[in-house]
Amino acid sequence: MKATGIVRRIDELGRIVIPKEIRRTLRIRESDPLEIYMGDDGCIQLKKYSSVGGLRDVAEEFAQALNGAFGLTAAVTDRESCVAAAGRQRRWLLGRPVREAVRRRLLARQVMEEKGSLLVEGQDEPFLSLLGVPILLEGDAVGGLFLMSAEEGPALPEAALQTLKTGALYLGKLLSL
Repeated sequence: MKATGIVRRIDELGRIVIPKEIRRTLRIRESDPLEIYMGDDGCIQLKKYSSVGGLRDVAEEFAQALNGAFGLTAAVTDRESCVAAAGRQRRWLLGRPVREAVRRRLLARQVMEEKGSLLVEGQDEPFLSLLGVPILLEGDAVGGLFLMSAEEGPALPEAALQTLKTGALYLGKLLSL
C-alpha cells in the first residue's frame, strides 16, 4: 500500500470522505459501489465493485468461445476495465481501463460498430473493426461484450452482432441471479 499523507475523521454516522484527488485518480464517481475488505493486520481496503468482475471465469470462457467461433479478438469489460479477453491482443487488453468514449457509449446503452476504433486507454493502434454491445443489469449498463479485428479482412459478419447481443443478454441474466 502507498501512504498518501491524508488524514480524515469519521463523522457521527460512520462516514469518511474520500478526497477528490483520490476519487479522480481512481475514477470513482458518485454512486459507484465500493467493496470493503478487512485485513488480518487491522487494515481496511476499499475497492471498486464490479458485478461483471464477479463473473470473471464465465466471462473468460465466453470470450474464448467468441474467439473460437469468429477467429477474432473478443473482450468482456465492466464499466471501467477489460475483465476478460481471448485472441491475439488478450494479454494487452486485460486489466486496462476502458476509454472514456467507449464508457460513455456503454452507459448510453449504444451498440458500437466502428472502423479504426480504440477500446482501452494507452492503445497505440486502433482495431480495424470493432463491434460491441452493452451488458445490461436491470436496465443499467454494467459492461460490454466486444469483437475486434486488427487485421485487414472481410467485414464482421452479421451473425457476430446477433451473437454479441445474445451473449450480453445471457451475462446480464447471470448477474441478476
